[in-house]
Amino acid sequence: MKYRIHPLDVGDMNLDSSFLSWQSDIGKSVLATTTAWLILGADKPILVDTSFRSVEDAKRLQGLSCHRSESQTMNAQLRRYELAPEDIGYIIHTHVHMDHAGQDYLFPNAQILLQRGELQNAAAPNICPVPFYDRLNTARLINDLWPQIELQSGNEEPFPGIRCELLPGHTPWHQIVRVDTAKGEYLIVGDAAMLVSNVRNQWAPGFIDSMADTMSALRRLKPFVERILPTHDRTVLDQFRDGIG
Repeated sequence: MKYRIHPLDVGDMNLDSSFLSWQSDIGKSVLATTTAWLILGADKPILVDTSFRSVEDAKRLQGLSCHRSESQTMNAQLRRYELAPEDIGYIIHTHVHMDHAGQDYLFPNAQILLQRGELQNAAAPNICPVPFYDRLNTARLINDLWPQIELQSGNEEPFPGIRCELLPGHTPWHQIVRVDTAKGEYLIVGDAAMLVSNVRNQWAPGFIDSMADTMSALRRLKPFVERILPTHDRTVLDQFRDGIG
């Protein structure tokens, strides 16, 4: 099975540069994307991650300055592919930080796939800052959206040619999604790398759970550096705006 991958530009976040690249340009503000990835070619459309819930809540709860124009709403982005939120059949989560799982509630017909350990970690987080696991997002996953949840336990291939692979470091149960396309295998890496340069230079992102696991992940990603798709790298979003496959 060969799939097509399309980036959805669903919002931006103002971050310190050191958040994206460990101890680099501290104090310099950068505008980072929050890209969701649309996969076409399965029986129903698949979405990998869903971005932050709202600009207002990101400021109030996480202290983050975010931006989402009308053209960056999920509805507007999906319309480019003649889709609406109710057409999405599956959501795969790399992890469920606030900027990756904030809009799950928009998709009433989507089966939501995520690692059991990731959901447990979100419910009782041991991170700093704790609010990056947003309490409302987590509550929805274990209550309102629970009938839509499919918990994963380690590496799985939920669809032929789409493989979920544990790659901890950013969170203890972070996973990447490997996708077969007509142009070869591409890796949707969530925040295992914030930027392609993290992998190319073997230099850690700035927000991590485990430095040892993060560096192991970057080494594993190095052979695929030209085919990795992070969430927050604007150069990747621009490079693949026309899609892959």
